[in-house]
Amino acid sequence: MKPFILTAFLTCLFSLTAGISQTPVTTPKIDVGFEERQGEYVALDTRLINENGDTVLLGSLIDKPTILSLVYYRCPGTCSPLMWGIAKVLDQVDLEFGKDYQVLTVSFDPTETIDLGIQKKGNYLKNMSNKSLGKDWLFFVGDSANIAKLTNSVGFHYKWIAGQYTHPTGLIALASDGKITRYLRGIEFLPFDIKITMVEAADGKIGPSINRLLAFCYSYDTEGNEFVFNITKVAGILITFISLVIFLILVFSRRKTKKT
Repeated sequence: MKPFILTAFLTCLFSLTAGISQTPVTTPKIDVGFEERQGEYVALDTRLINENGDTVLLGSLIDKPTILSLVYYRCPGTCSPLMWGIAKVLDQVDLEFGKDYQVLTVSFDPTETIDLGIQKKGNYLKNMSNKSLGKDWLFFVGDSANIAKLTNSVGFHYKWIAGQYTHPTGLIALASDGKITRYLRGIEFLPFDIKITMVEAADGKIGPSINRLLAFCYSYDTEGNEFVFNITKVAGILITFISLVIFLILVFSRRKTKKT
């Protein structure tokens, strides 16, 4: 079983690398997940409500490399681990938080209030050794129209299923002009991941998504309300890859035979 998993992993990696180097003809519709839009711009005219209860434009907030986290504060699943992951890594990144970069957290649930956001923020700050960093980790809410504008602009697709939101989990990196530079998938990140992402965002460089390989090999199961390993996709790619290898072996062996 282990050789198969290793082969499948390498096949996914091979396919992912090939996919990055080619421009897709069509983009499949995504129901739940990230529709990556590196090089495009976040909706800077989005209106959000900040921790003071004031309405602000997103564009007025982004004046430095920015990490955007889209969550909902009452999430019973991955949102809380993601936020704890942010709190943990902010203490460790070798950059000056608030000067070199910032974090904006926005609830995509239009029914949630900023009071709930402030309460959640307080919980996460308790876990940080440097609680003063909280002044540059900003929390927001918004109405349905503005949330839709924001989530559509960054390709964040989610659905209300079985009494809760099913949604992708990760962070979105923005340059100081609002350009989308990278997606960081998952709930925990290494300090180096954040540092290199923000350094590249400062230069406006577009980078490949961290953990994109896992997203390529997994698909969302609407019935089970979870992401599962897509054995059909991986097996199909694996068969194609093996067939290509066999074909190349036969071609080169025939050429060698003719020469001898």
